[in-house]
Amino acid sequence: MKAAEKYRRVFGSMNHLKDQLSWTTGLSNMVEFLAWEPQRILGITKKQYVRQIIEWATHPELKDKNIEEIEQSVIKKLNTKMNETEQLETYSTQTMGICNAREAVRRVTFFSEDYLNKEFDIFLSLCSDVYLNLFYQQFISFEPSGLWSTHGNSGMFENSTELKAMYMDNLAYNHQANVLIANELKLAGRKNPDQILKYCLMYEHLLEKGFIDKRAKFLLLFIGGDALRQNKRTLVDRELALCHKRPRKYQHLLRPELLEIVDHLEVASITWSALIEFNNRYLAENDTCQVEQKLLRGFHQSLESKSFMHLAV
Repeated sequence: MKAAEKYRRVFGSMNHLKDQLSWTTGLSNMVEFLAWEPQRILGITKKQYVRQIIEWATHPELKDKNIEEIEQSVIKKLNTKMNETEQLETYSTQTMGICNAREAVRRVTFFSEDYLNKEFDIFLSLCSDVYLNLFYQQFISFEPSGLWSTHGNSGMFENSTELKAMYMDNLAYNHQANVLIANELKLAGRKNPDQILKYCLMYEHLLEKGFIDKRAKFLLLFIGGDALRQNKRTLVDRELALCHKRPRKYQHLLRPELLEIVDHLEVASITWSALIEFNNRYLAENDTCQVEQKLLRGFHQSLESKSFMHLAV
């Protein structure tokens, strides 16, 4: 049985992006993220961690020692390493090396883009349809009707769609308005060299598999520390130039069918600071319930605590 089949057998699957998933799936996605990337907890990769333990346990000084003595020696060295790497300044840029629980939480909370993605997944899944209509209408035109469904990069998405060619961050889909938004999140990093074309590849795949409807409008929205400095045409031309330099590697991104999706796609960007400003205007101009107020303000607090808000990068 293939891995995707095993996943679907245990956790189920979705058949269309209009399917509504509980916001609590964001919590299981967080567990999934940590399980697949144990270096976020260990401080180094699992392979490096195992190798380090073996090196300590097989050191010549421990020759002829019993299991209990070897165990105590390894624990002592492990604790020493953890004490050495723990940082007591919130935004210390030291984020490598075996670490204890406090240091692991500091690193992911303030420095991890993947962790921010999971926070955003939960945030967006709880946002009202009114909020999402107003937010996305800043970048793409559509009739503000119907329900929004949101999907993070998770086992549910990957094993339902069987999309292998790329990894997305977060999708928002309005079935009645027939509009798909791909939210590409950055802490302070730049767009990947082939990212627009790969999102077009995702759109093509979702369309072929029946996860979105034909002629769905498509917006790729970059949310990050800085706004995009070039327009869509310039960005796409640069990606195509890269692909033409290495046609064997990128031939799947140079197909005429994919370039038609490129023409259909809209690209926009917004900074995290501008997102906070929009949210503040939304709270001031709309009659929101206490739950939505707490949701938006709580997300603001998390964003404002991130390292890119405090460090020159």
